[in-house]
Amino acid sequence: MAKRKRRTFTPEFRTEVVLEALRGESSQAELCRRHNLSDDQLSKW
Repeated sequence: MAKRKRRTFTPEFRTEVVLEALRGESSQAELCRRHNLSDDQLSKW
């Protein structure tokens, strides 16, 4: 089986998502669905 490549996220992308979460424009669950992230990943950022 082929090994799955890990996704990498730029600091700019991380900052954009975190700021959007802090502004409260969308729930954390909505942001995760929109950007295809896990809840744990967003929490770690």
